[in-house]
Amino acid sequence: MPNKKTIFIIAGEVSGDVLGANIMRELRGVNFVGIGGQNMCGAGLKSIFPMSDLAVMGITEVLANAVLRGL
Repeated sequence: MPNKKTIFIIAGEVSGDVLGANIMRELRGVNFVGIGGQNMCGAGLKSIFPMSDLAVMGITEVLANAVLRGL
């Protein structure tokens, strides 16, 4: 039996997580690796780290994260 294809996929917020999960459910027989939330993880994503590590909103959060990451 041939190896399954692997697709790297990223969602940085909830609507992308929902859309990504829908795409993943349609593409059967494929391994998914990347960054996503609970919807994509529920559809079979092997997450390399939590989507919440990327998701920031508002000028205060963006600036605070930029300072913490040395940007």
